[in-house]
Amino acid sequence: MTPTWFMAIPFALMPLIFHWMPVWRRNGIWFGVTVAQDYPMSQVGRATLRDFRVAVWLLGLAAVAIALLAPFAAWTFPIAMTLEIVGMFGAMVVARQRTLPHAVRPTATRSVSLLEPPETMPFGLAAPLVPLAILGAAGAYCYVSGIWREASAALVSGAVQTAVMLFMGFAILRHSPRARVAANAAATIQFRRVLVEYMIVAAWVMAALLAAMAIAPGLPPAIFGLLFPALAILYVWRLIRLGRGSGGGGDGTPDECWKLGMFYFNPEDPAIFVEQRFGIGYTLNWANRATWMFGGIMVALTLIAPLLMRYL
Repeated sequence: MTPTWFMAIPFALMPLIFHWMPVWRRNGIWFGVTVAQDYPMSQVGRATLRDFRVAVWLLGLAAVAIALLAPFAAWTFPIAMTLEIVGMFGAMVVARQRTLPHAVRPTATRSVSLLEPPETMPFGLAAPLVPLAILGAAGAYCYVSGIWREASAALVSGAVQTAVMLFMGFAILRHSPRARVAANAAATIQFRRVLVEYMIVAAWVMAALLAAMAIAPGLPPAIFGLLFPALAILYVWRLIRLGRGSGGGGDGTPDECWKLGMFYFNPEDPAIFVEQRFGIGYTLNWANRATWMFGGIMVALTLIAPLLMRYL
């Protein structure tokens, strides 16, 4: 396979992801809009999905065709990438506009338990202690072996990235709606817990890989490209099943607070994180001041790594 064909592979995979992304959502949500539970299977709902998928694949084919011109013009790859990403999100916005006339108001009834204790981190104290032990043992070995200076970059990077992922997991657990729609209460709690569990396991794997790279610098970086996708596929499948298995009623957030179906702005919502309406995972409530405080902490944690590597 020539390098040009190899580099065109991501452009060919993007349509495959977007092809299935609309169905990776909780029941009662269709292209970012709260709808009746049976609407996605209606004639209009299926037509919207069909037209979206046609647009996605046409954009993908166009991007691949442009990318294959790389040997003749260096600018083709950024053009192809921009066309594909902007075009596919544009197709999603168009599908959302077609769905909005069929929206239903989220139920005004909210579900909340006053008896259950706050959720704890999956794996308990092992969540932070496992990567700390891995990186600490690797650091001690490198120090005794006299290779600390060469290994410090990987170890410090591992510590900071692990801290960021664990902090995000804890924030999602404590600052996202526990359950707002009665029909989805159990699925919402389980969905969040599985997602945070994935973040913790990914942090453990990252710590182990960076510790191994610090001890054995010859470790091929391609191992990252094998382990993390395999881990992601395992958990994404679980999250999709939880979302599809939930009851109707949507997620309890107002449709008008979702800009383009992707960005959530609701100053009356105390939550920092809410479930995404397009894709899998959580997004931020950009109208909440606490969100910007959280963002500042994340930026600070990210900046710690280069500062530590400079002085260690």
